[in-house]
Amino acid sequence: MDSRWLEQCREGDSLAIEKMVQLYQNDVYRLALSILDNSDEAEDGTQETFLAALRALDSYREGAAFQTWLFSITINMCRSRLRGRKSRLRVQQILQGLFHLHSEDEHPERSAMQNEADAELWRAICTLNDKHRIPVVLRYYHNLHVADIAAILDIPPGTVHSRLNHARKKLRTLLKEE
Repeated sequence: MDSRWLEQCREGDSLAIEKMVQLYQNDVYRLALSILDNSDEAEDGTQETFLAALRALDSYREGAAFQTWLFSITINMCRSRLRGRKSRLRVQQILQGLFHLHSEDEHPERSAMQNEADAELWRAICTLNDKHRIPVVLRYYHNLHVADIAAILDIPPGTVHSRLNHARKKLRTLLKEE
């Protein structure tokens, strides 16, 4: 996000704000959905994220990745919503389609087998605690780099590597059991 565009957003320029929302809305929604596991709550969380981001634009450091900053706000907003519900919801089948995009010329049997494998993997991911599931979602569903995940979660990159490694080992064990 360039500084002129950012300044326009700070000043309340509706076109600049609309452009920001259009540019990042799908990614923020997908992230919120992967944490909240409820499309209505993800929509609400997405709106709250943008409102919070607009209120906090002065805290954004020029030169930092805007998406990383926005994802941090999204995760904090989602964590707040989870705490408010007083329950630990698990991410389920909604993002299942993100594992693989199948072409129309694939064999139906191969697609069915892949869909079942995807569902099995997703069920295993859902058993992970938030500390390990969120880095997995950010890394493998949102294709973020470890440094970006570290910035979003406000933890050292080594901790991200450790959590991803632990999650992969746990997933291997779970999938072998099934």
